Amino acid sequence: MLGSVHGVVVDFAELSDPGRDPAKQVNEDASGYAETPFGHLAVVCDGMGGHEAGREASQAAVRTIIEHARGSQAELPAGLVLKRAIEQAGRSVYALGGAAPPEHRPGSTCVALLIHPAGAEVAHAGDSRGYLVRRGHLERLTRDHSMVQELVDSGMLSPADALRHPEANKITRALGITPEVSVEVRAEPVPLEPGDVLLLATDGLTDLVSDPEILDVLERRVPSGTAVACQELVQLANSRGGHDNVTALVLAVRELPQSVTRKGTVIDGAPRTSTLLTDKPGTLSDGAPAPTLYDEGSPRPTQPGLTQVDTGDRRTEPGISLAQPSFQPSDAAPNPAASPPSSSRMLLWLGVTLLLTLLASVGTWAVLRVLHRRPDPAEDVVPPPEERTHKRRGHHPRPDSSENPDADPARGTADPPEAGADSGP
Repeated sequence: MLGSVHGVVVDFAELSDPGRDPAKQVNEDASGYAETPFGHLAVVCDGMGGHEAGREASQAAVRTIIEHARGSQAELPAGLVLKRAIEQAGRSVYALGGAAPPEHRPGSTCVALLIHPAGAEVAHAGDSRGYLVRRGHLERLTRDHSMVQELVDSGMLSPADALRHPEANKITRALGITPEVSVEVRAEPVPLEPGDVLLLATDGLTDLVSDPEILDVLERRVPSGTAVACQELVQLANSRGGHDNVTALVLAVRELPQSVTRKGTVIDGAPRTSTLLTDKPGTLSDGAPAPTLYDEGSPRPTQPGLTQVDTGDRRTEPGISLAQPSFQPSDAAPNPAASPPSSSRMLLWLGVTLLLTLLASVGTWAVLRVLHRRPDPAEDVVPPPEERTHKRRGHHPRPDSSENPDADPARGTADPPEAGADSGP
């Protein structure tokens, strides 16, 4: 379907499917498109909380975002309008849970685009993703708010291992879990060119279809129509098990205005260099379609004959936020040196440091003990008895009486022989 706002013409289509899991035939995904005074608005949400609660949460989020964008003041920057619309949707979803604790509340992820002549504003919370395809290159416009992504950002986990991590379904941000949601908005709108293709998708698609495969499908099928591209993406995910609801929304930029008068915009009070129209918005193109809310099953069955792979149930759940990672270009490899260390890594380094300090202390103590060791009396060499005879100065030992039978024991010495005595017979 073609839509035109402020000279920007897009061809868009959306498709949502329950998937192949018999336990998930109540579709908790929802998507929507609307022409607003600020441009083309596209939204995809993935509800959670169990069947009807998740379905209600995602539908309420899409509906609130569209209503808020259409009713916002015309002079506001488009990026700020999008951010506030998602924040309001978070409050609406939170109200659905009443007084329930966080673990039992309905919630929803969200990814949204607001396309105007100066580019595309991108905002999200959770692990639903946005992509841009341009001249054979695919760029991921969002970074998952998940525990696994934080491990990848800190360098503790490789992107390949992240795909198989048991905590891959734990997200750190979502609408409705807390009274206020932290929405991540790109600091600048994404500049667009005629021929660009934008995709919004839930994790039911991105878990089973890789980025190179997404690029291949969009490049081959968008020339035949965005609806054809949506159908093939959903069918590809279902052919691999379809363990979750699958949603894809595709927009192809057909025309852009030749010249745009620009002005600066502000988000959260901080000036930035993004641009918007200076002409007064507020008029929709003639014959603008009503906003769509698509969350029913696929109108066409999955193509038969493709291999079925059971990938198990990886339900999206809220997790514990470990950090608030800032956006980095998704096509760049994670830089562990540039990202802040996680608490686990800090504890590891602290443990290693304490261990090395203990080993150094033990080694120093051992060296000092050896250097100051006193001789052990038990190790003294005892001389033989004959060397232990007490000797007096100037005294000769007595002759043994057994060797001199004439010795007088009483006198202590033998009488010397008389001079001249005959010693013969």
